[in-house]
Amino acid sequence: METGLIVHYSSSIHHPSSDRFEEAFHHSQLRYSLRYLAMIGNVSTENITEALQKSLNVCRLAGINSRHHFKKNYVFDATAEVMHVDWLMSKTGFNLMVVHIPLVNERLALWLWELAHS
Repeated sequence: METGLIVHYSSSIHHPSSDRFEEAFHHSQLRYSLRYLAMIGNVSTENITEALQKSLNVCRLAGINSRHHFKKNYVFDATAEVMHVDWLMSKTGFNLMVVHIPLVNERLALWLWELAHS
């Protein structure tokens, strides 16, 4: 046996089950969707798309894993026989979206005020 050999032991052992638990936890935090933005009022699809892109970019620039806050969700409308994309969001992700939507009405202004105040 060789003496003076340093062996590194990691205190964190990679367990696939812990990865699944973490993924399930983050998924459970995705409680909001684009439907909630309808509460703001008359917001165009273009404004929502731009706000989403800006929010994802904020995550990227800040080094935040955007998958913890935003998840693409495919929804099938059986009546119209059309599939469309929705996004599930955490509260943080949703608030980030609201901040990036152009100020279009009084309801959004009040919402931004409450967001900043809390």
